[in-house]
Amino acid sequence: MRKIFFLPFLGLLIQSCSFPHYIIQNRAQTTGLDFTRGKWLINDIDCPGNVYKELTLMSYKDFGNYLQDRLFRLYDVKGIILPPKIDFNPSKKFLKEIKKGCIGFDYFINIRAGKLKEDIGGIDLTPHNNSNKTRTNESEVLIEVYDLNLTEIIYSQKVIGTTTIANDNQDVHFSKTSRSLLLGAYNKIINDIDKRSIKN
Repeated sequence: MRKIFFLPFLGLLIQSCSFPHYIIQNRAQTTGLDFTRGKWLINDIDCPGNVYKELTLMSYKDFGNYLQDRLFRLYDVKGIILPPKIDFNPSKKFLKEIKKGCIGFDYFINIRAGKLKEDIGGIDLTPHNNSNKTRTNESEVLIEVYDLNLTEIIYSQKVIGTTTIANDNQDVHFSKTSRSLLLGAYNKIINDIDKRSIKN
């Protein structure tokens, strides 16, 4: 009896779900990283406050899995002199400035994450006849790694995560929040790095 009740409920739940889509932006990035050498510095992450702590811990753990005691967080190292914000795709001249401010380090990890759109919550109860437009949650994550000795960008990837609710006959929708999409986009990049990189 329970199974008979559960199957229609499951079908309704699946119909009400809005599944996320993740798009990798930089298809030209076909190589990963060589984690077998060098001293690495990870920048303070530029991201929304409600995900800052979690993303900071995740990134330190993920890169630390490859680098162990050769990975350092920016705010844990004394004597580092850097501008408050390091833009993505920096020029060679700017990379030389980063190198001057990070004496003793070989590689620099720069991460930025943000919410692009946040039209819906995790559970959306807007009656379908009250909504005549498509609503979207969208977040992006960018990760770049710089070789400070060569003053070159050696890894650059951006992933955008999106979930959309179109005008349909459903009054209840379940969807990924912008925060969840952000963490999902981050994991997509980490998986890309893991697949392509040289590890100890």
